Amino acid sequence: MIAAIMRVLLFSLALLPYGLGDEDSYLEWEKQMKELEKIGNEVSGPEFTVYKTGTDFFNITFESQPEEKTVHLLRPQDIDVVGAMGDSITAANGAGANTIAGVAIQYRGISWTSGGDESLETSLTITNILRKFNPQVKGYGVGNGFLYQSREEDWFNVGVPGARAKDMPDQARDLLSRMKNDSRTNYENDWKLVSMFIGGNDLCALDRDPIGASPEIYRDKIMEGLDILHKELPRAIIQIVQILEVYLLPQIADGYGASRVCKLAQRLACDNVVLANSTQQQELREINWKYQDLVAELVSSGRYDDRSDFTVVLQPFFKDTVLPVTETGEVDATFFAPDCFHFSSKGHAMGALNLWNNMFEAEGAKTTEWSVTDLKCPSKEKPYIYTRLNSPSGEIPLEITTESSEDFVCPELNCLSLPIWVISVVGVFVAAIAGLLILLLILTTQG
Repeated sequence: MIAAIMRVLLFSLALLPYGLGDEDSYLEWEKQMKELEKIGNEVSGPEFTVYKTGTDFFNITFESQPEEKTVHLLRPQDIDVVGAMGDSITAANGAGANTIAGVAIQYRGISWTSGGDESLETSLTITNILRKFNPQVKGYGVGNGFLYQSREEDWFNVGVPGARAKDMPDQARDLLSRMKNDSRTNYENDWKLVSMFIGGNDLCALDRDPIGASPEIYRDKIMEGLDILHKELPRAIIQIVQILEVYLLPQIADGYGASRVCKLAQRLACDNVVLANSTQQQELREINWKYQDLVAELVSSGRYDDRSDFTVVLQPFFKDTVLPVTETGEVDATFFAPDCFHFSSKGHAMGALNLWNNMFEAEGAKTTEWSVTDLKCPSKEKPYIYTRLNSPSGEIPLEITTESSEDFVCPELNCLSLPIWVISVVGVFVAAIAGLLILLLILTTQG
């Protein structure tokens, strides 16, 4: 009885308003979480495994002298601050959950775009990769909790569960307010990397809000949010992660590691996708692709390329979504939370890895499929984060010198090269091996 009361209490706390954002988005999220609680109580199943996702194969040593920069000549060590905008994926709902009820918990500390818990050795996030270049990077979120956490814990992760593209203007204003009033960072002089990922809830709302979730409104609201940042935010790269192909959701619920709870939870979150027939699926694909195309056109229009200290970059590794698979070719649902909708810790790590790699791929040559791959390491010859203008096809050629005052040591090959998702279980294996070695040592001694 006490356990049941506690579950109700925790879910009630989780459903308190999350802060800035559209009321309809919040009400829809509230409804989903209440239904998810009901599913969790009615359908039993095994607990999911929570994976560690770090790597110690990314070792970098360098000394760098400060120098004047433009946004098109930024190296990872020049980034002082990270920030993030988006929905429950950015808030990392369910990332560390091992039960369906845990999806209500926000694990912002391991969020792929701005999580700051632990280090790269145990948690693969953009923040923790950047720490290898600049240990003093700031702005990351930490910890986890049911509530929309205090500003100090979220820092510059302004993602709100249930958010849609129409909430991007409010999130932009929230981000500006936090950055302007933060005493730990320098608003005018710090170089900022802000990541935006939005659109899943829009695609899932097409049946009940076809106009508000249309590709044109989706594009326009993202543009409105970017315009606000463009007008006021100094020294910033805004990277938009292209929306993934959401019509693939049903394949996850049938994948390795999924339970029967998954299909029920997916229907709750995105029934128009999960229950679509073949004709409706094709319509969804076309709208999904239109989302992608319109945002790509917005970024490539040059609208945000009129300042030397601000730009917007499209990172397309989700464009041609390929779901992760096991060695036997089965869709691997362990990259997703217990609801088979949000990302698990493995999914967040894989997102961070691919986002990082997109940052060091020129426009026109960026990877458009996410996959388990090597973690790219910028070289002395190509040390900069690629923008639209500094790519080979752009208007500003990279100012690359072969001589430098830096001592930059980075492997000639890619910095990370591991078998498929050894990265996700390395901590478990190390602990197990250590235990076996100790046991063998004891037995040998006794013998």
